[in-house]
Amino acid sequence: MKKTMLLLVLLAAALLFSGCEVVLVAPGIQPGTQVTIDDEDGVTETIDPHTAGRYELVVGAEPVRIDVYQETSSPDGDLLVTVADEGNHVKALTASRYYFVDPNKASDFTSSLGIVVPANLPYSINVPANFGKAYVMVHNETDNPITVTVKAVTRNTTEKTDLEIGGPEGAATSVSYGGAILFLGQHDTYVYTGPDNYTVSLTLPEDGYDYLHLKLRIVNTDTVLELGESAALLSGDQLEVYAEDDARAGFCDNLDGCTDGIASGEYLLNVNK
Repeated sequence: MKKTMLLLVLLAAALLFSGCEVVLVAPGIQPGTQVTIDDEDGVTETIDPHTAGRYELVVGAEPVRIDVYQETSSPDGDLLVTVADEGNHVKALTASRYYFVDPNKASDFTSSLGIVVPANLPYSINVPANFGKAYVMVHNETDNPITVTVKAVTRNTTEKTDLEIGGPEGAATSVSYGGAILFLGQHDTYVYTGPDNYTVSLTLPEDGYDYLHLKLRIVNTDTVLELGESAALLSGDQLEVYAEDDARAGFCDNLDGCTDGIASGEYLLNVNK
């Protein structure tokens, strides 16, 4: 044992003095191919059937969207993408281009599988700021080799924190506020400053589908509303919008700074006279 340790020390010293880079990895955690944030080319590799490619990056002060592009158009579910932290604990996964899930909270994440999606839309996962080391695994679930390109881009966030909202003004009978749930566990919060007894409801943009199982809660009365349901407001009421069980998150395409190509995380908060 002592001889083995001595040999390892001597080998590390030899590499150091020879000018070779020594990469230290936590015991039992396999390193991955390095992905550079905001590199337009990304990393392109072919993944054999029923195997996985492994990649890594460090997420610092800005949130990041990880994109995995498949070379050809194919149904959702050909790939399974996971993101793990520095301890190799999986924090998010997706087999769909429409949303991603917390694997510890979402038991069903297959509602869009089988839908053929254009190849220019990637499988994506949003990673919050200050996540640190992230390990990305891309699993080929098919019987054929698949060529993928893995990219990471700085993500614009649309998270709302205690945003003040009012009621419709003048002749208008309603006003809507747009938002999007882009990160697992995200709760958008609002403070209503309009007249008493106006009503509030949560809906989706036109042609939207409730991939995230969105909820609206009036905090002051602990009233939880499903999509399309409404309730009366009092001035000063606090509101929050979130995904059921904090289990899912999605993407945005119609809000300022959003160009995901998918609007699955978007919602409308509506106040009516």
